[in-house]
Amino acid sequence: MPKDTFFNLADEKREKIISEALKEFENNDFESASINQIVIRSEISKGSFYQYFEDKKDLYRYILKMMIEKKMTYITPMLQQPFDHGFFEVIREMNLAGLKFAKDHPSYTVIGNRLLKNTRTEMYQELIKENEGQAYAVYEHLLRKAIETGEVRADIDVSFTAKIIFKLSAELVESEFDLDDPNWDTKLIDLLDQFMKLIMVGVSNHSN
Repeated sequence: MPKDTFFNLADEKREKIISEALKEFENNDFESASINQIVIRSEISKGSFYQYFEDKKDLYRYILKMMIEKKMTYITPMLQQPFDHGFFEVIREMNLAGLKFAKDHPSYTVIGNRLLKNTRTEMYQELIKENEGQAYAVYEHLLRKAIETGEVRADIDVSFTAKIIFKLSAELVESEFDLDDPNWDTKLIDLLDQFMKLIMVGVSNHSN
């Protein structure tokens, strides 16, 4: 996390640093991203940077934290009263919220997708693994409630199914996100509908 000195900066200066950091991490993977370029474009000294952050990883982790918090503002409304809706409707709406976030915040989406592609890197292992457990827990909770209501089969492996749904949802945006295609979000919605059909065939309780 940034040091207190960063949060004590004027809003305009703080936002400038984050804006330039977003550009650098959007255009480069973590290893290639340059602190020198960030400080030059932010018009601060390198010494000042280390008064605000421990190192490049500290800044990168903060960028990802901001990304997760922003994305959750899109998803949380559906999770506030999830059991007022059917399981499959909730999953679809959560994915739609994720697509809207991707469209509204392309820089965050490019950064997140690049991280997800490099699954063998130390950064992936350290950062993604910290957050996957929480995501799995949400899906597990929804699945267990859906089993109780009879909407989902009782013979599924809940933990395994939660992981599969989460990973496929992430893969949906990662594999098809294309800023150069003006219709990418429409194509993703079509793929989302196919994705939901696959889930329904796999886990729905057809006898209910």
